[in-house]
Amino acid sequence: MENIISFYEKLIIKEVTFEMGDSTVSAKCDLIVQGNTIETEMLISQTDLNRIIAKIAASGYEFEIKQLNSLEFDDGTEIIDYSFENVFGEAIVLENFQFSEAVKQIRA
Repeated sequence: MENIISFYEKLIIKEVTFEMGDSTVSAKCDLIVQGNTIETEMLISQTDLNRIIAKIAASGYEFEIKQLNSLEFDDGTEIIDYSFENVFGEAIVLENFQFSEAVKQIRA
């Protein structure tokens, strides 16, 4: 697994949205670069989302299901939204997190 070089020092995940069974996740987040906060939206992999969740859980935080919104369509498609904001009483700042798969920034 090769790490993607990042230009940010800290990462704050605010919200993720994905379709069940899809390999990509839309992530609204803040990037902290040289003391400046940049709000952005990126497409990340499910693998990297799982790595982010594992890193947060390893820090002692527990996820609350009440922050999870699920929307199911008649064709069986399910869209999941999860808001990380105010779940833990504070923003979770990830330092030294390197994505293992390519990230596509879709909004800055």
